Amino acid sequence: MKYQTPLWANGMAVALMGFMLTACGGRGDAGRTAGADSSITEIPHAAAPESTALVPGTSAGTFKLGDADSVVHRQLGRPDHSDAAMGKAVQIWYTDTAEQYPLSLFTARDMGNDETARIQQIRVTSPTFETADSIHVGSALAEIRDTYQLTATETYQQADETYTVYDAEEGIAFEVGPDDRCVAIIIHPRGAGMSSYLPLRPVD
Repeated sequence: MKYQTPLWANGMAVALMGFMLTACGGRGDAGRTAGADSSITEIPHAAAPESTALVPGTSAGTFKLGDADSVVHRQLGRPDHSDAAMGKAVQIWYTDTAEQYPLSLFTARDMGNDETARIQQIRVTSPTFETADSIHVGSALAEIRDTYQLTATETYQQADETYTVYDAEEGIAFEVGPDDRCVAIIIHPRGAGMSSYLPLRPVD
């Protein structure tokens, strides 16, 4: 004896299968949405800000060699210290009121041709400035030597301790303390050396 499945039972089975497929599809969409959301919220590795990048032979942050000193004046105001002679000048700003990190500029005028005081050297002492190789104030001399070929160009005394200035052909120099740690970085024209006529360091 054959039994026929009632039509209402067939309909219920189809409806049940449709519900199950919809539920599975919904979970898949939710998973894909969650995956998409998680990828959106991932935070990429942040590059060093342009405002603190040291580029040998070119710039320190937003200050560029060859720019008029008025560019810096507009950003930092009048210097806290200045010294000038024969068309050359050194200007110093204490840019961090908490730590008192001085930033120094050496400028020169092309007397008779260009009376604009243009930036020739930039000296920074704040550790927030760094090169593309992560060299900054506080880096060890050994780290710096791994990146640049250095030549010792001068020494100076401060608080009865000897500091050495190391120059690199790329247009960057490093002042290093007795503990072999960098205390200041100077950006200057590539291949031009460190002659500045006036001292970039604050005089006690």
